[in-house]
Amino acid sequence: MKTLMIYRIITYLLFAVGGFMALMLLTMLMAALTNPVLLLPVFLVACVVIYTYSSWRFLTRGIDAHMYCKPSLRDLIKVNGYGTMAFAVMTLIQCLTLILNPALLNDILEQAMSMQKASVEGMEEMMSKFMHFLLRFLLVYCSILLLHIFQTFKLVRQHADAFQQPPNT
Repeated sequence: MKTLMIYRIITYLLFAVGGFMALMLLTMLMAALTNPVLLLPVFLVACVVIYTYSSWRFLTRGIDAHMYCKPSLRDLIKVNGYGTMAFAVMTLIQCLTLILNPALLNDILEQAMSMQKASVEGMEEMMSKFMHFLLRFLLVYCSILLLHIFQTFKLVRQHADAFQQPPNT
């Protein structure tokens, strides 16, 4: 029961972040229509959003309310769980690389600042602090996301009866 409570809290936290990612997805989709290179990141972010909603739906309907869930919900959880796992692993690798190699992050920030037409005093420092915060946030978020995916797959197996058609009476 304690793990289910922790799972429930994590699900709602991921659900909040997933809402922001859904808004980000809309803007990324517009950019991806003009630049096909962005289609893979758009697909992975869409997997995260769909997985987050599907796992929340399974928690609220299948586990908490003991209601029947369509088998398509289980399929959505599994398929988008694998896509989300790919997103989380790739993001973890990128974050760890940039955190462990600060010179690389500084080079990236310098390139970004050199492309700015007008620089504001203190912009470089603010951008550096924001990037460090963002990297650490994504590191924690993706770690929690991976744990959540494995726990969800375990719960889907444990509550397989939620996907079975109830008998007609």
